[in-house]
Parts: sequence; structure tokens; C-alpha cells
Amino acid sequence: MNSKRILVMMSTYNGEKHLSEQIESILNQKTAYEIHIRIRDDGSKDRTVEIAEKYARSYPDQIEIIRGENLGYNGSFFYLIRSAEGFDYYSISDQDDVWLEDKLQVACDAIDNVNEDIPILYASTSYLVRNDLIPYGMTRKKVRDLSLYNTIVQNICPGHSQVMNSKLIYLLKDNIDCNRIYVYDSWIQNVANLFGKIVFDNNPHTYYRQYEGNQLGSGSGKLGQLLSSLKRNKSNDGIKYRIQIEYFIEKYKAELIDYGYYSELKSFVDAKTVVERIKYIVRTKLIRQNAFESLVFYCAVILGRF
Repeated sequence: MNSKRILVMMSTYNGEKHLSEQIESILNQKTAYEIHIRIRDDGSKDRTVEIAEKYARSYPDQIEIIRGENLGYNGSFFYLIRSAEGFDYYSISDQDDVWLEDKLQVACDAIDNVNEDIPILYASTSYLVRNDLIPYGMTRKKVRDLSLYNTIVQNICPGHSQVMNSKLIYLLKDNIDCNRIYVYDSWIQNVANLFGKIVFDNNPHTYYRQYEGNQLGSGSGKLGQLLSSLKRNKSNDGIKYRIQIEYFIEKYKAELIDYGYYSELKSFVDAKTVVERIKYIVRTKLIRQNAFESLVFYCAVILGRF
């Protein structure tokens, strides 16, 4: 019997509608490895905990439930990360997706194929679906190398696709102020990129459920990307990212200096006026996955929206 084990970390909040479907898709994974699911509920008011506990009673050796106070999704996922140890692989899970049966095995094989004793993050594209689970698009593919100059300003590794090794999970246990992080998965990808390696798979292995508020984006072409960017700018998405970047620079200043990133990133956050931002953009190394996305990003920086 193969002794390797996978811990799936799921944070739930008022997810009664689709939780069973997601848990079933995890339990039905075709893998040679042993799967465990740790669910932390973030203070749900509906039947989420009841549903999760029913599965825990049916699979007592595989499923563990943690009932907690409301920390928000960043705080809840980092709680799970800090509690995670003793496994070979660690996977992030949303509460309302559906995983294709090969997802975990493909991810673990990709991590093993790196053959380096370093922190490793696996991520992939996903099918965009609505409640009918019929794909109508895909999340963003990798078309350029995932250097830190890209991932620091673009979240290409969505949390629901992330699988990592024990060396990366150890780094993520560091004391982190979740109030200064915009999105936990972006933080994870940047830590992996700085200290180790990201392995990105352009083949989808998840049905990523979309709702009315988040249907535009990666799978909707350039118009969808533009409208999505405008919507994010309106909600100060870019400003929140900048705050996270400032915290990342503060947190890992020594390592950023050692690897040659510090001067570029510090110049980015220090460009305050329109003139300073224009001068910075002219020579910047920061880039997104394609020319159109980069142009939108540069415009947002000049306008003070990122």
C-alpha cells in the first residue's frame, strides 16, 4: 500500500447548497494516495456544519470538522494551513466546486516530477461553470513564465486549484497579518515563487462554479477581461493588491534583496504621483500574462488604481 497522504483543507461559510457535491467529488478521487479532508467552518448560519458533520460520521477516518468563529476567508484558510502537518501533500478546496476525478493524482505527480527538494506549488486552469456544471469557458492559461514580476501583480494560481508540498506548507505557517493580505491564494503563489517553484498545468481539473457577481473574466475574451478589470478597479481591487505587495516587501525584504527583486518592487510602491508612476511604467519589469492584460494594468497604475 502506498503510504503517501493528502490533506484537503476546506473553509466553509453558508455553503449548504453545494457542499455535498464537492465533498463527494473529493472522496471519489482516483488516486493511489490516502485522502483526508479537514473542514473548518467559519461561523455558518445555515446547515453547512450539519451536512459536514454527517459526512464526518460516515467517514470518521477521513473527514475532520473544526467549528470556529468568523475569521473571513483569509483568516480561515491560514488557520487551516497553520494546523496542517504530517502529510505529504496539501490541497486547498472551495466549498462549492466539483473536482474531476484525476485532479489530486495529476497534481501530486506534477509535484513529484520536479525532483527538487524545494517548496513547490501546483496550480492549474479550471472549467468555468454555472449551476448546470456545463463548461462555458476556462480560467486563465499560462502563456508566459511565472516570474515573481508577474505573480506579484496577477493572481494566476487560484486557490481552488492549489496543491503544495510539505516544504511550502511549512513556510506558510509563518506569523502573517491576514488584515494586510488581500487574497490568500495570491500570497501563497508569491511565497512559492520567491522561495521555490510553481508548476502550472494548462489542463483543467475542476469545475469552478461561477455566480452572477463573478462570471466575467478569464473565460470571456478581451471584452470580458476589460469589463472585469473595470469592475475590480471600481471596488478598489488594485489598491488592495498594492497594500498586500507593500506587506510582502516588508515581510520578505531580506529575501527579495538576495534574489534581486527588492529594488523593482520598492520603486513600484514608492511611485506616488502621476509623473512618478508614468516614469516607473516606462521601465517596469512588472508584467501580466498577455499584452492586453499588461496594458490594462499599466493604465490602472498611472491612474492610481493599482
